[in-house]
Amino acid sequence: MVLTFLIIVTQTIFLLVKILISGDQYIFSLTTLMNVAKVVILACCILIVAIPEGLPLAVSIAMALSINKLKND
Repeated sequence: MVLTFLIIVTQTIFLLVKILISGDQYIFSLTTLMNVAKVVILACCILIVAIPEGLPLAVSIAMALSINKLKND
């Protein structure tokens, strides 16, 4: 749980610093919200994988995200 929280915090801070330095996006834009959502999904997948019973769910989530990316390409 601590590792998941640490990942969410560090990735969100990194994302906000990147937005502030580049200046091409707004902090409260839809793109920023989607990036934060991806960070949260990634952290939840790591948390689920840390528990052995959650492995099938983590694989299902990873496959669903991969299929979504393939669909967009």
